[in-house]
Amino acid sequence: MLPSTERIDSHVHFYTRDDLHRVAGSLPYSLPEPHPLTTYLDQLIDAGITPTVINNVHLSILPDSENVFASFTELDQLQAANPQRYGSVKLVGTIKADPAYATRERLAHPQVIGARIVLHDARPETVSPEDFSSEQWSAFYARLQPHQHLHIYAKEAETNLRVLRQVPEDVRVIIDHLGSCHAERGPDEPAYVALLAEAKRRGNVWFKGPGYRTSSDPAQTARFVTQIVRCVGVEKIVLEATDAPHVGTDNTGVAYSKLFDLNKTFSFVDAVAHHVSKETRIPAGQLLRNAIGQLVS
Repeated sequence: MLPSTERIDSHVHFYTRDDLHRVAGSLPYSLPEPHPLTTYLDQLIDAGITPTVINNVHLSILPDSENVFASFTELDQLQAANPQRYGSVKLVGTIKADPAYATRERLAHPQVIGARIVLHDARPETVSPEDFSSEQWSAFYARLQPHQHLHIYAKEAETNLRVLRQVPEDVRVIIDHLGSCHAERGPDEPAYVALLAEAKRRGNVWFKGPGYRTSSDPAQTARFVTQIVRCVGVEKIVLEATDAPHVGTDNTGVAYSKLFDLNKTFSFVDAVAHHVSKETRIPAGQLLRNAIGQLVS
């Protein structure tokens, strides 16, 4: 057995073959392979990695987040059967941010820490000023508890910004994939600079990695993280994540699954942190974990 290394995974997806059967034939692309919690944990633990905090995030291809709630039960059963192997794992979840789905009852689950809006490659002009500020959305925001957050994923910085400006200012927000999946535009893109400025003004907006969807080159991703640290603050960056099981392709069409596995993703975020540390003189460990306690406590 290898020496144990503790790790946090602030963004991962767990789902079974039964979950995928619910959407079989309804997608314009082939389904990913199942990615169950038990297999993920065993892979890490057998590699000498001890996962301490895991966030199971709503998977966009599924119509709801019942797989997130099922993972809570699955871990309970694992810990009851083998507390020595699985007992140190803390599992939290981020459910679908749909006003009809994210009910008071579902948000009241003690392991639910937030809800996720998924917009993928939606262009900014497709987001109207009323899309996320209707009466139904306002009621949803009011149901979020003080420790919970709204999680926003869009590839375009300006799309993220247009959604953020509709969210009440007392709601904590996490912007996915560092706020942009377009490394070719650089961290000085006007929309990106405006997004960071709005985040700084609000004071309760975090930016989350792992960052490989921004760029699979750690040095390029580090430019965006450095910009976040300098504009918003080191306490607002969450890097340690895998986004497993690495579905989709990068901007050149290469499948992420060919570039990353769990170990390679952790190596990637370590490399990003070291690049940023050299630029900012902030310790890499602080960059990796400084903010996570604010989001999962």
